[in-house]
Amino acid sequence: MRIAYILHARFPSPKAYGKQVAEVCAAMAQLKHQVTLFVPGMHDAFREDPFAYYGLPRKAFHIERLRHFDPTVRRWIPGKLHLLTAMLFYRRALRRKLKGFDLLYCRSPLVLQALLKTRIPVIIELHDLPRRGRRAFLRKIKKCRNVVCLTSGMRKELLSWGAPAHLLSVEPDGVEIERFEDLPDVQECKGRWKLPTDVPIIGYVGTLVTRESIDKGVSQLVDAFATLQRRGVEFFGWIVGGPETEAKTLRSSLKGKKLHNLVQVQGPIPPADVPSALQACDVLVYPAPASTHAYFQRDTSPLKLFEYFAAGKPVVAAELPPIRDVADEHTVSFVRPGDASHLGDVLGTVLADMESAQEKADRATEIAEQHSWKKRMGRILKGC
Repeated sequence: MRIAYILHARFPSPKAYGKQVAEVCAAMAQLKHQVTLFVPGMHDAFREDPFAYYGLPRKAFHIERLRHFDPTVRRWIPGKLHLLTAMLFYRRALRRKLKGFDLLYCRSPLVLQALLKTRIPVIIELHDLPRRGRRAFLRKIKKCRNVVCLTSGMRKELLSWGAPAHLLSVEPDGVEIERFEDLPDVQECKGRWKLPTDVPIIGYVGTLVTRESIDKGVSQLVDAFATLQRRGVEFFGWIVGGPETEAKTLRSSLKGKKLHNLVQVQGPIPPADVPSALQACDVLVYPAPASTHAYFQRDTSPLKLFEYFAAGKPVVAAELPPIRDVADEHTVSFVRPGDASHLGDVLGTVLADMESAQEKADRATEIAEQHSWKKRMGRILKGC
């Protein structure tokens, strides 16, 4: 098939959505489809080559940046209106570009109506749910070929809104298994990242905030590190992720807590370097705050968790409903969200019995294999 993926945001991007979009497009191309990724023509200071940045084969799919009016460089347009205005002109530019495709794929309602007007089958992959305009949104998704929910909680809520069950499928994010094969050994990777080789490395690899400003639980991880320090547990903490402004703030907080000699904040790294970073760790952590926010209770999909699983490392994870979709006590060590003391306790237990923790990690690799991007997209596109 000729498939068009219509993105509503800048690409590539240091944010997690950019990697997810790249992996989805590459997986569809691996399934022998001709894939074109359409992106809006908004000014962007981030100019990395997407294939090198995401560690993908050169020209795995085609990227077309549309030319249209760009409100982001017009000072007279308020910043709050940039995206809505850009989408208005982007949707107009799309009209003449989508003829001849067999399937349209998107991840945002902002472009959905324009795609439906083409009468080409549409798949929308939902990463959150709209807070307003529920009826209009339902009318639109009822016209789609498939509505992909990242979590069972998201599907359950859509059903309560009146969405047709036969349209809704649940597919969490995935992982590219091959990127975690034939890596250098642990000691070599620790050397590459200048990490200690004589103590266990407890790592977090992922963005530090979500939705621009929501803490993803890294502050609780830092407090757990302080707990381990007080108890005399030997370890070294390594926090990898951005944005750099948040990483800088975190480094300052470590000095105040007198952890700067025990914890290193690496800052953001390219996605292509993530496998090596995970290989350098002995234990990996998926923290979360104690929050009722829909992101943690319904919408978050464990892209990072699948990477942890593929790396074959013991995982300590916050017990969130979306995480329970894919993991259980046989594959991870759960902690209460937002409870730094409990996180410290569980980390101490894992370090004291790495053999049992590794048994869980070995079982988790089987989950990662079932959630490869290629298998995921094969399930989504089946029957299209």
